[in-house]
Amino acid sequence: MTAARTHIACSPVAELLREAPRPTDWMTSQEQQRLALLRTDKRRDQFLAARWQARRLLACALGGRPADWPLTAVPDAPPTIEGRGDVHLSTSPSGDPPPAGVAPEPIGLDIEAPSRRRDIEGLAQLCCTSSEVALMQAAADLEAEFYALWTPKGAWLKRRREWFAPQRLRQLELRLGIEPDVRTWSGAGWTVALCGKGDMRWWTDEPASVRQWQVRDAA
Repeated sequence: MTAARTHIACSPVAELLREAPRPTDWMTSQEQQRLALLRTDKRRDQFLAARWQARRLLACALGGRPADWPLTAVPDAPPTIEGRGDVHLSTSPSGDPPPAGVAPEPIGLDIEAPSRRRDIEGLAQLCCTSSEVALMQAAADLEAEFYALWTPKGAWLKRRREWFAPQRLRQLELRLGIEPDVRTWSGAGWTVALCGKGDMRWWTDEPASVRQWQVRDAA
């Protein structure tokens, strides 16, 4: 793996779909079977884009062509790289853009790109600590601050292969810090968080807004 410890890429779905060849030219049979089970064009497009993003990043970080990197597609499980236990991959396929991260140790990646209004204050009471709620209420944009707190928790749990649950999310308390456990970036209508160690390299344009979080896990 090149000098950076963790690699990340985040491109829009439309861009990735324009670039990707026909699925039969690069997807494994397992991935094609899972693709066929998806019921809407939106879900199929997100799945295709996320899988191409992951392969494109693997080729950039480790060499070869995107099609040289076969991925698993087990239902309700994140993808892994066939035959490469020394390389760890994390994706978040339900968003636009769908980010991907690659590292030599487990990492967690989460994105929120909300397309509808939510009861942010109600969600915060379920998922945030009292100090995090106070941080939200002091922010100029309460909704943006909620997602800036939600996505690091999601990335933290994904790195540990844990399910999301309100009680578990409340066990995690975030504080801004210079030695971060999780970093977040904000783009136009989205926030992405990456939980990983060491230096990071972006292979797509790095968003200008970045925050660094330390996580206190009470579990």
